[in-house]
Amino acid sequence: MRKGRMDIPFLEKFMLPPDDYEIFKFGGNSLKNEERGIQKMLKYFSSYFTEEQLKENVARHNLKTMFDIVKKSFSKEYDYTGTGIELSNLYQNTINSYIYNDKVNPAFVHIDELFESTVMGFLLAMFKWSKDFDNLETYGECFKYILFLMNDVCIFGEMQGMDANHALMDTVNGDIQILQLAEDCYWTIVIFSLAHEIAHAYLASIGKKYTEKHPEKEEYDADMIAYHIVLKIIMEEKNTVTVLEEYTYLAPMIYMDFFDLYYYTDRVLYKTVFHDWQHPSPVKRKNRLFAIADKDEYDFDTVDGNHLYSGFLDVYDEFKDQLLLKMERGKLDKIVRTEKRELLRGRNENEQKRSSGI
Repeated sequence: MRKGRMDIPFLEKFMLPPDDYEIFKFGGNSLKNEERGIQKMLKYFSSYFTEEQLKENVARHNLKTMFDIVKKSFSKEYDYTGTGIELSNLYQNTINSYIYNDKVNPAFVHIDELFESTVMGFLLAMFKWSKDFDNLETYGECFKYILFLMNDVCIFGEMQGMDANHALMDTVNGDIQILQLAEDCYWTIVIFSLAHEIAHAYLASIGKKYTEKHPEKEEYDADMIAYHIVLKIIMEEKNTVTVLEEYTYLAPMIYMDFFDLYYYTDRVLYKTVFHDWQHPSPVKRKNRLFAIADKDEYDFDTVDGNHLYSGFLDVYDEFKDQLLLKMERGKLDKIVRTEKRELLRGRNENEQKRSSGI
């Protein structure tokens, strides 16, 4: 920088371009509007909730509360406090969660606002589709909404607008069962995601090393630890105030299926093949999670959870079949944005600068 009359070190420092830490920690903005969310819930579920009840629920179930629960679980299960790890929650145009841990700056876990909106909407649409599969109108609306999430939201990182949100809420209007299923599974996924990211910091703290030849092993280890945290919370809450419901024990698998549908949609629409040298495929990760759930140390009722997941897989397969069929018949040409997708090819490379992501 060329120095002028105001030769002040502070100014020179201020004019320096931000480093990766500043970009990831302070980048983005917030689009949240809790009051508007509460009013929307009252519009569609007024016969089940009062405004006061919804406000109490927001105060009791929120990202910060879940973050604290996860850190307490790490302290109990692994004697790792992670007190220095902070929570970041802005809109950075990504559905991925990640931890930034450069060993110099305070580590932080980022859960994007886009993650929150997308995962909850995904669960609502998939469960409603599964429940009313034979209703052609519901079938069509749910398929279109999931396709919108996979294409516009997941691939291009665009926060869903009010029109899309209203379309979803109109589809699930008044169906309290679907709302409860989606919300319960959502919080289990949030706990899993937070625990997965903190697990990376824990593994680093105990000096766990991974070779460049098999970097994916760290992801498997983080998944194993995160799922252990989830299952232990479920087991220990049987006679206490419930944070995670037993029947949601397969929600982390649903989360992996969510990413699998995202990558599948990208492949069908844009011929993009998922490849990340650090992260194994969602299917491989899901299979590892199943092996953990089968261990004898985890003992709780799995019947309802198995039934929920079975219904989910029906529409998961249906979406894949219909997407490929409609693409082959040219029915999706209007939503394909090949030129813009090409401009975003480098986004995955930039995201790999983060120390670890889901």
